Order: sequence, then structure tokens, then C-alpha cells
Amino acid sequence: MAITGSDLSLYFHVPFCKSICPYCHFYKIYYKPEMGKKYLKAIERHINTVKTTLENNNIVSIYFGGGTPSLLDTQIVEKILTLINPPSKNIEITIEINPEDYSIDKIKKYKNMGINRVSLGVQSFDDKLLKILKRRHSSKKAKDAILDIYRCGIENISIDLMYDVLHQDFKSFQKTIDEIKNLKITHISLYNLTFEKETFFYKNKKTLKNLMPDEKESLRLLNKAVLEFEKLGFKRYEISAFAKKGFESFHNIGYWIGRSFLGFGPSAFSYFENKRFRNIKNFQKYIDAFNLNNPYIDFEEELKYPDNINELLAIHLRMIRGVDILKFEKGIGKIPKKTIEILKNSKLVDFEKNRVKLNKQGLLFYDTLASEII
Repeated sequence: MAITGSDLSLYFHVPFCKSICPYCHFYKIYYKPEMGKKYLKAIERHINTVKTTLENNNIVSIYFGGGTPSLLDTQIVEKILTLINPPSKNIEITIEINPEDYSIDKIKKYKNMGINRVSLGVQSFDDKLLKILKRRHSSKKAKDAILDIYRCGIENISIDLMYDVLHQDFKSFQKTIDEIKNLKITHISLYNLTFEKETFFYKNKKTLKNLMPDEKESLRLLNKAVLEFEKLGFKRYEISAFAKKGFESFHNIGYWIGRSFLGFGPSAFSYFENKRFRNIKNFQKYIDAFNLNNPYIDFEEELKYPDNINELLAIHLRMIRGVDILKFEKGIGKIPKKTIEILKNSKLVDFEKNRVKLNKQGLLFYDTLASEII
């Protein structure tokens, strides 16, 4: 199963939460302390099943996502990193943290075990909107968390922000942007609120949609964010990602350029050897799979030509720099003529010699283009 020498990223899904956000569609469960040891035991066994693959490939990034990974005891996180034994101390290792679920001691331990990047779930610096989103932290708590993390020696700090939030207006969004000016952060992930299946907001979307900014106001909020972030030195390098120079998320870029990755934990996806597969989307069943030696994968598909090329091309186009067609075809495969025709006839992309990239309209209607390609 191993491809010697290929770059490989690792993702660990930690599904534990103290409260369930009404908009979040990721797999999560309410956290109980005894779950940590069960999680670690399953992860150890999972790692052991792919040990050869890990040894024969170049691990280039590690990401702990969730859920709330910071709820795990630091010894568990350290044990997982020890089992992986990253080949280089310089690789990007990220952990997601909620502003209300950290301590100075925990951050220092993260730093000592090699974690060098934190993704903080802020969402907004408007306390009223935080309550609407059922977040358990305040604006002040989020700002304090950023400063504490920086003071503990982890200087690569990313924050998540949302727009199109219920009852959000331009003044509220401007307040959030103004707060960024004095924060020790290097990266911003900006998302618009969407009603995803299996969420509280989705179940009540008919009522709640009327409380969101309309399309015109939504575009105004997005344009304001892009303009202000650029002024502050955050360059947009992917549709929803902005970074100061040298602080682009290496792990996330891997998803957009088709780098192989293995996912650990319940519901985590993997992409390897042209196959996409998902771990069982249930904590106890994931645990039982390794205790009882049962299959731990509940979904798998292998994309054949031209579907694999079209999907990778569509994902690549999320990057602001676009796609160098010659390099893409040399490294990944021949783009079907039909797909090239779609791109040439599209009003959502521009061509610059051999490079195709989203234009202003394309950045707004990427999903439309992606559906046409795929």
C-alpha cells in the first residue's frame, strides 16, 4: 500500500465537544474524560495498521482537528506525536483550540512537544453574534487567548471568522475587522454561514434565512473583508484563506493541490493512491473496529480517468494563483479536451498563457464552475 518517497499529510479528527454549535456539520459528540484513553488506544492501533505507509513516505504536515482537540489531555497528544515520530522538527503541526478550552500550561506543553501552529475558533469579535452562534467564549476571551498563545512561543496563529451570520450587519462586521488590526495573528480563514444538513440551523433554515444578510449585503461584507485584510498584510491565497507572507497553511494547501493524506479518528477522510475513503462515522464503532479487528472504513471510492483529473483540477482552482496547465498535466495527468473547452468558454476564469485562474466572478461563483468541471 505504500508509495516510497511521496509527501504525506496526517489528519487526526478529535470529535469531542463540551457544547454543540448549531451550525457545525462535522462529526462530534459530547466529551467525557474517559473517552480520551479509548480514543488513544484506537489511534495507536490505527497507526499500527498503516505503519509501513508512514515509514515509507515523507510526513510533511500533521493536523489535529475536531471537534475540540484541546479537550484531550496533553499526554495523549504527545503520545500520538511520539507514535508518528515526525522525521523533521520543522514540519507544520497544527492543533485547533477554542478560546475557552486552553490554559497557559497546556500551550507551553504543546510548544515543547513540537506543535508550532494553532487554529483558534473565534468566529466573531461581536459578543452578540457569539451568543447567536452558541459560542462559549467572549470577544475578550478570544483576544486574551491569542495573546497567551503568542506569549507561550507559538507565533503562527490562525483564526476562523464567519460572515453572513444571523442579525449581522456591516457595523458589526466592521467591529470584528477593526479588532484584527492589533492581534498577533498570521492567518485568517473566512467562511460564510451555510445551513448544513444534520445541524440545528438546517432544521430551522426556513425561519433563520430571513435573519441573514441579503445577497447584496453579503457581497459587501466579503469585499470589505478582502480589502481590509489585504491592507493589514493578509494576502488571499485561496478562496477562503488569507495569510501574511510565509504563513500560508501548508497542510491545507495539500488538500487543494491533491497531496496524499491519511485521516485518523471517527469520520476522518483519507486520500491515498487515487482512492478516497472514510473512517466509520461513529466513535464507539470506530473503537470497536480496532478492539474486535473489524473493518474501520465505511466508505471508499477510486476515481478513474477522467473523473480523477477533473476533480483535482477543480480543487486546484481554489488557489488564487490558479493552475499552470503544462505543470499540472506533467505532474498529474492529461486534462480532457472537453474540460479545457468548458474553461475557455467560462466567464468565471481568465487565461494567462498556460495558466488558468478564477477571476472576480469566479471567486464568487466557484461552486458553479466546479460543478461544470466535475
